[in-house]
Amino acid sequence: MPQNIVLVVGNASTSADLADLTAFAFDVADRLQVPARVATSMDYDVKDYTGVVLSPTWLDWTPSVVLGVEAQKEDMFVGDTEILYSFEPTKRCGHCGEDDDEAAPVLVGDTWTVSVCPGCVTTAAGLALPGALAVAA
Repeated sequence: MPQNIVLVVGNASTSADLADLTAFAFDVADRLQVPARVATSMDYDVKDYTGVVLSPTWLDWTPSVVLGVEAQKEDMFVGDTEILYSFEPTKRCGHCGEDDDEAAPVLVGDTWTVSVCPGCVTTAAGLALPGALAVAA
């Protein structure tokens, strides 16, 4: 079960739509400082996530509508673009805690990490441990 990860729900029906949703999920991870997983089908249980963020396209694709409605029926955080963009982009590394203007989420599989600085990315890459950055973040 994913912990402290939000599920990002929106239209992923084409490769272009998925690219847009993945870019939106970057903003979710960066602004909310939580890892953000992109939902690419209905094969997710929204109760396994800390919350769900609905992209502007969530009503454009049946799987995202189903997930969005399921999330709204649960007693959990459900956010939208208005909530998301009320937060500023992060300039602090979510791993080492240092202020860094270059801190940004890193895509690991289908999940963006919290924002991390280039130094922490380099350190995690040097460890050669699969998923080390995702766990550290």
